[in-house]
Amino acid sequence: MAAVPLDLLDRIRDLERRVHELTGRANIRPAMNEITHGAVRIGEGGSLSVTAPDGTGLFGVGQLPPFYNHTNGTPQQGLIIQREDGTEAITVRAIPSALGVDTQAVSVWDRSGNQVLSDETTTGWGMGTPYMPLVFNRLVSTGSDVVNDSNFQNRYFCVFPAQQPVAVVVVEFGAGGGSTCEVLLQYRTTDTTTWTDIGTASVTAAPTSTAWAAKQFVTPLHGAAYLLPCYFRLQVRQKSGTSGVMAHVLGAFTRATASKSEVPDPRPTSLARATAPQAAPSSTD
Repeated sequence: MAAVPLDLLDRIRDLERRVHELTGRANIRPAMNEITHGAVRIGEGGSLSVTAPDGTGLFGVGQLPPFYNHTNGTPQQGLIIQREDGTEAITVRAIPSALGVDTQAVSVWDRSGNQVLSDETTTGWGMGTPYMPLVFNRLVSTGSDVVNDSNFQNRYFCVFPAQQPVAVVVVEFGAGGGSTCEVLLQYRTTDTTTWTDIGTASVTAAPTSTAWAAKQFVTPLHGAAYLLPCYFRLQVRQKSGTSGVMAHVLGAFTRATASKSEVPDPRPTSLARATAPQAAPSSTD
């Protein structure tokens, strides 16, 4: 038998060892639930989702299902977080199929599907929900609400930071026998000195009775910016007669726009954006 060099035997043993190591490593499954370095990128319209054991969706980000496609038919990219019972909790998306608009809102939902917190999507500033109440202060110093003057008298005043683009003010007003009561709602921002008339309303009483009426004023907050102080002023006068008139603010709040026709006029470019609270002016300014 021919002699085999010892170094060749050593090489064969080393080769066998290496093959054994490679075979063992091939059968080891790498960890698929941990990323220790670098970033994860999902592109080209992909998405990431997390589901509960019963298949209920809990978290989804990326391309949304076809129901949420934009009005032009292209897929929408967004985020949906659901509770374990399947109800939506937090979303970043629009619903073009139902509302016909593509602008996304950041929204928090209750279990009944109500949008309890969101940003304003039409104007791009402020809150969409919840609606914010406005507080009107009574300015009468004589202890009586009755007005007998034919000139407009200040009766209620409100100062508030603009957090939503539209305001709603509900006013009740009445007149004594044979008199006519007229109310006027005015508005301005803190960095202007001119009041804007929002609208008027009136009621006339028969000679032997009193008459009451109510008016809902709805107005965009023209020239406002987020958190800019704004003012409302309610005035009332006895337009005719001598029996006296009076008016009250029943309630007021701000809300999101209901249509594009309610979008406020933008602030003039010459005015710097003001967000710091400022002192309220006199009710007669």
